[in-house]
Amino acid sequence: MGKVRYAPSAHRLEKGEPGNPVPFGNVADLIHRLGDIPADRILMDPLPGTANEEDLLRTLERAESIPVELIDGVLVEKAVGAKESLLAAWLVRALWDFADENDLGVVLGEGAPTRLRLGLVRLPDVSFVSWKRIPGGEFPDDGVSSLVPNLAIEVLSPSNTRREIELKLDEYFKAGVQAAWIIDPKSRSARIYAARSRFQEIGPDGNLASARILPGFRLTLRDLFAASQRRRKKRKPR
Repeated sequence: MGKVRYAPSAHRLEKGEPGNPVPFGNVADLIHRLGDIPADRILMDPLPGTANEEDLLRTLERAESIPVELIDGVLVEKAVGAKESLLAAWLVRALWDFADENDLGVVLGEGAPTRLRLGLVRLPDVSFVSWKRIPGGEFPDDGVSSLVPNLAIEVLSPSNTRREIELKLDEYFKAGVQAAWIIDPKSRSARIYAARSRFQEIGPDGNLASARILPGFRLTLRDLFAASQRRRKKRKPR
């Protein structure tokens, strides 16, 4: 297989321009560059190295839409699961209630493409953007948001790899994210990153919190996981 050069966005970059990564030589190089993810998460249409934001949006808008991210010319299926999506939805609800009550900003779910840099579009499971980062106090209508969130949250799925998450953390903090939460449903634990190299690992009784970004917000992991296991409420007979 010959060397393939990435075309990181709708704007074709020339070699040496910012955002144009080193070419990969084979499929193994590509998989490693993407975080050693399963090969079946790499989309082949368009061919790896040729995709741009228009291709990303077209893929997301299809009837059989699957969540995909754009990583330097490659469309990559985002690892998802029903239980993980339920946890993320509950987090959106809890954060939105708090942010709205305190007029802090907006909370986005897993369907919000976010441009971290030219050629790199991620879909955090949950993200929070403060009003200070939203010009004019009105969220834009762009298909891909250029507003880097203050807080990015990932709920781990079985096909996520450790290297993939480490790469995401690198990207988030380099782009200007102030805090990140990595939630692991399997171990019922989480890592709270206040900076790329500074984190706190918490167990079920630990709090999801970020005093600098969401002052006063507290949600224990135990409550979060309990919410994901809720059953239908029994109604009293009339």
